[in-house]
Amino acid sequence: MRRAADRGFNHRQALTEEWLRTRVLTRVSGVRFLPYQLRQMSREHFPVMLRREDRKSAARIAVDLVKVSARWRCLPFHYFRYGAYRRGMSAEAVCAFLPETVLFHRLLPHVNRDTVALDDKTSCKRILASAGIPQPELIASGDRRIGTTADGEAVSLTDVLNLARGSGRVVVKPARYSSGGSGVVIVRLGEDGFDLSAYANQWGTWLVERHVPQHDDLAMLNPCALNTFRVITLLREGIADVLYVMLKLGGAGSTTDNSAVGGIQIRVHTDGRLDRYGYDRYLDAHTHHQGGSVSFAEHRIARMTEVRELATRCARLFPQTPFIGWDIALTPGGPVVIEGNSSPSLAHVQRTHGGVAPELVPALRSVMSRPII
Repeated sequence: MRRAADRGFNHRQALTEEWLRTRVLTRVSGVRFLPYQLRQMSREHFPVMLRREDRKSAARIAVDLVKVSARWRCLPFHYFRYGAYRRGMSAEAVCAFLPETVLFHRLLPHVNRDTVALDDKTSCKRILASAGIPQPELIASGDRRIGTTADGEAVSLTDVLNLARGSGRVVVKPARYSSGGSGVVIVRLGEDGFDLSAYANQWGTWLVERHVPQHDDLAMLNPCALNTFRVITLLREGIADVLYVMLKLGGAGSTTDNSAVGGIQIRVHTDGRLDRYGYDRYLDAHTHHQGGSVSFAEHRIARMTEVRELATRCARLFPQTPFIGWDIALTPGGPVVIEGNSSPSLAHVQRTHGGVAPELVPALRSVMSRPII
């Protein structure tokens, strides 16, 4: 009887937490999201629109904005983010772009119920390792006071650096609460004067892993950074499907592949073919990377079947997080998982695939309202 009562209490507690997360916190986060949207609008998207010669008339844009606002019941920041003001884009095509507000504050909280195991990069690596998923080798993880090796041994922060010496380049990154490549540092220990203690004081929890080499198919496009695939998966009734695949190329001279540092995203087809154009965060189209001469249209990536299969294997390990964006690197030995993201970048998807609302919204709704227990 006591066990049944405890289970009932825990169930009620879970339902309360679910109500707070989906009904209260989404409204709070939505309000806090507004200043970010305004900054992006004023600093990036609106100035880009004013420079475009192919934009619609002011009257046409005004009509579009009314239609988009009525369709999605939110402020239409995404209209400018995705360049829907360009001539040739019909009202139907414009409304097909899914607003970030709708995805992150109305849909995703009801889809991805439990994200801690995925978003904590150290926990995620251990779950993936338990299933034999190939990934960069973990050297150590820790916080501001102490580190822990991959074998579970407690070590000082100084000892972490000593363990990593001789490993060539290593990657240091926050274990929680970072996005867009923020906090990711690639160093060659003993040569760069890296201070792990200062890093930990700034970022809190962290992990150090070995840097992996990349396949020639990607190095010839951009040799400066480890370029990765963003593979979006959706898990429905135990079956994982790949919805979208993009290749993320780092900006010229950048060591990461994020769009915030000049990166480009390119749609990747099932057979490994790249689209003719890749796009940066300003929606400028590129036929090749700034640091190379290989045309995207003439390039095909090997082993894409393995990349997609690896993403679906990973997706099945996180049943309470059905919608995940996997960052996967392709090494000479095959694909390895860098990390998973419970809030996949909608911008990456819609820059490369166009408006995805007609197919993505019904897909996400199909996995909403699942029972907690």
